Amino acid sequence: MLRFAPALMLFFALALLLLPVPPASAADSALSADGRWRAELAAPDRLVIYATADGTVARVFEGVARDGAPSRFEGVHVDPTRRHFIVPLLDAPEYWLIATDPNAPPVYEGFVHSREAGMVEGLPSSRGLFARERVPVEHILTRPRFSDDFREMYALTPDGRLLVTVNLYVDREIGLEPVE
Repeated sequence: MLRFAPALMLFFALALLLLPVPPASAADSALSADGRWRAELAAPDRLVIYATADGTVARVFEGVARDGAPSRFEGVHVDPTRRHFIVPLLDAPEYWLIATDPNAPPVYEGFVHSREAGMVEGLPSSRGLFARERVPVEHILTRPRFSDDFREMYALTPDGRLLVTVNLYVDREIGLEPVE
């Protein structure tokens, strides 16, 4: 049975991706794990985070890739295990992790020599609540689905020919399978 486990996992991942696509609004909003924040696509290239307590706008993100090019968002999803939103970009090979934890560690987008506490060798691009981490990947990701434990994201390339598996703990692609 164990020798069939990888093939069985691929079968189930493909089955999930080939199911009919839910209505577009299904990925247009997500509620944080603690229920305090709602992220919503206000436009294809604009993500707004609202406080659920009173509906006020807490933060707005414009769809701009790492290289400065405008991008639309593929959707917004919540990762309840690590308390952040996952937001793939539709026009660039990257996805964002947006923290919903006020104590989220700082995010460094440039070169950092040492991450030792108290060392000032890098300037964080963001920190704490709504800290955004840009995660570059090799392929643009569409129609993302997630493993039950949110360790992996399965997505198709825009042409639908490849299934990409991304490990969300190491933030990199770990598998690439042709879709027949």
